[in-house]
Amino acid sequence: MEESTGRILRIDAKQCLVAFQGKTLAVPLAGKLFKKKNRTKRPVAVGDLVRLSTDPSGETRIEEVLPRKNRLARATAGEGKREQVLVANIDQCLLVSSLRHPPFRPRLVDRILTGCEREGIPAILILNKLDLEQQGAGTPAKPPFESAVRIAEFYEGLGYPCLATSSVTGAGIDALRELLRDKVSVVTGLSGVGKSSLLNAVEPGLSLLTSEISDKHLEGRHTTTSSSLIPLSFGGHVVDTPGIRNFAHFQLEARELGHYFPEFREAEEGCAFDDCSHTHEPRCGIKAALEDGRIHPSRYASFLELLSEVQ
Repeated sequence: MEESTGRILRIDAKQCLVAFQGKTLAVPLAGKLFKKKNRTKRPVAVGDLVRLSTDPSGETRIEEVLPRKNRLARATAGEGKREQVLVANIDQCLLVSSLRHPPFRPRLVDRILTGCEREGIPAILILNKLDLEQQGAGTPAKPPFESAVRIAEFYEGLGYPCLATSSVTGAGIDALRELLRDKVSVVTGLSGVGKSSLLNAVEPGLSLLTSEISDKHLEGRHTTTSSSLIPLSFGGHVVDTPGIRNFAHFQLEARELGHYFPEFREAEEGCAFDDCSHTHEPRCGIKAALEDGRIHPSRYASFLELLSEVQ
């Protein structure tokens, strides 16, 4: 029986596509890996390196998922929460948010950024639909998130690079292409923010499905229904993920959470208690930083929202 290593390109209901020895194989989703009961929704993810075996009859199967250097994962909803790994072994995360229609959602952005911080994944904020802002169309977010300039100033001040783009006018597309070049990148964000449209603009010929935004709910439909690792003609790969309406951490302890907010790290050193929750204790470094403006109320609100879910 021959063995070698492949990379998961796509996962469907009953099989996955694997890049293996210069070709793409369809490998059944069956076998010992899928019989194990654990806390993971699915034992393989797009981007995984896997050990494959081929028997004398020519049938190929997955024997082992090799150790991951990182992963972007979330907790599944409802009772019996399990970990859902969205993508593994990536170089960077491009978090796409529209400025308007749908309006910028700082809570979701902060949730995904903390997931990147937890795994040590460099994150870049892509502020899309710049054309709508220039036209004055759509509903802007509340201050300080009502314009691309204000959002970029805010998040770049926290250490996250930002890029304003428009697939309609072409603004920022060349810069986005350079960000993607020769890297394995995941592109994620709320449904309807224009992820697939941006990738179509960056790589003409991809023909990824796009859809219009619902005027009633200001959200998009899931035009990308599953993650795929897509090769780029100019070098690198990109994963276009289904739109994320929510993002919850899996098995996160409350005392860890502050470490995943960069501006909290230094402030935490000023806490009088090692187990400070940063909510009600006296002499809390985080609350002191909040009061003197070193931590913005929006970020503290994101922290409290996440904290309520992990306590």
